[in-house]
Amino acid sequence: MWAKNIDKKKKKKSNRTMENQCEECIPAKCCMYFSVEIDEPEDKGDWDDMLWILAHRDAQIYMDEERWFVIVNNPCRFYDPIIGCMIYPKRPRICRSHTWDSCEFKDDYDFELHFHNYEELERYIRNNISE
Repeated sequence: MWAKNIDKKKKKKSNRTMENQCEECIPAKCCMYFSVEIDEPEDKGDWDDMLWILAHRDAQIYMDEERWFVIVNNPCRFYDPIIGCMIYPKRPRICRSHTWDSCEFKDDYDFELHFHNYEELERYIRNNISE
C-alpha cells in the first residue's frame, strides 16, 4: 500500500519508539490518501473500467511490483494539521501496522506506472495496448 524502495540510509536518526512513532511526522503523508489494490487489467473492458475510475476527482492508478492500485487523495477526517492524529491511541489496524520502516514521509513515490488522470491513462492505452 505504501511506496517501495525506501532508502533507509537517507533517513535521519530519531528517538521514535512504537509508542510515539508518528509524532515527528506532520504533515502526515500517509494520512492524506488511501490506496486499494485492484485486479490487473486483462482486456479492453478492464482498461475502460480504469478510465472510469480516473474520471473521478482525486483518484489515481498506479502499478508497483506488478500489483495494481487505486489511490484516492482524500485526507483522513481524524488528521489535524497542527496536532496530527486525533485518535492515535485507538487508530485503525491499518494505521497501527504502518511503521516508520515503511514510512514514505521523506521519500518520493517511485511507481513502475502511475496515471494521475484520465488523459494520461487514455494516452497509455492508445500507445501501448492493442485492441
